[in-house]
Amino acid sequence: MDMVEDYVSEGSIMQRRDAQDVLEEFNCELSKMRGRCLDIGSGPGEITKEMLLPLLPNDAEVVGADISEAMVEYARKKYSVDKRLSYIVLDIETSELPSDQVGRYENVVSFYCLHWCNDIWRAFDNIYKLLRPNGKALMMFIGHHCGFEAYLRLKQNPRYQFYLQDARRYVPYFQRRMCKDVRASLRKMLEDVGFEILHCSKREKSFSYSKQSLKNHVCAVNPFIKKMPDNMKGEFMDNLLSEIMKNVLIPRTLERKDDEQESIVLRYYLLIAYVQKPPAAD
Repeated sequence: MDMVEDYVSEGSIMQRRDAQDVLEEFNCELSKMRGRCLDIGSGPGEITKEMLLPLLPNDAEVVGADISEAMVEYARKKYSVDKRLSYIVLDIETSELPSDQVGRYENVVSFYCLHWCNDIWRAFDNIYKLLRPNGKALMMFIGHHCGFEAYLRLKQNPRYQFYLQDARRYVPYFQRRMCKDVRASLRKMLEDVGFEILHCSKREKSFSYSKQSLKNHVCAVNPFIKKMPDNMKGEFMDNLLSEIMKNVLIPRTLERKDDEQESIVLRYYLLIAYVQKPPAAD
């Protein structure tokens, strides 16, 4: 996601709400996170700066990390005035972590990032390596969202097939795998990596949009739109919105009965894990 301004203004409202909920729930644990904390998938940096940093002890240092250079540059320009805060470019799915990052962090957090990983096991393994022994990680990401299914349906359309060849790669891991017990599968994966499980849960959520706000959100987080010629983008977005709205949970109309005032409620669920690297780990 390199459309930084669009993401900040339109694409992150749901993410901010859900991150705030998790931060409040784990406030006690966060208040004890001393030392260096890595925020994986920090994006434009506002959650790192405005929500996470104020909850940590005054002697804690936070490093925001994102795969997008554009996001990191935006965060550096806007938020790096705080001496306790910095931002780096980091691919959490890399086959070889930078040597200066291995074992560097007492804590790791990640909000709304890991569902973008094609190889989520490698992401968890890298988080394990980034932590020092006894280090803890708090992670929240999408387990299933009805909106992703729209990509797979549109991929069947010959007009869009070329641009959506890797559509399945952008469907969250546990949604792709169609796991019967997602929570159990996540626990086992984390334990296989080497983590001790402190908390693991699956939470059903929903979010309400107007038709325009949904279109703005989908455009801001869409990984395919930038690949398409300009004369196809509007048509693609209209068709994508139509496919997504087939999964509306509770359509209802507000005071004005027109398209812009229609409340579109989409359902999804989040996975939340709070884990610890064993004290004696290498």
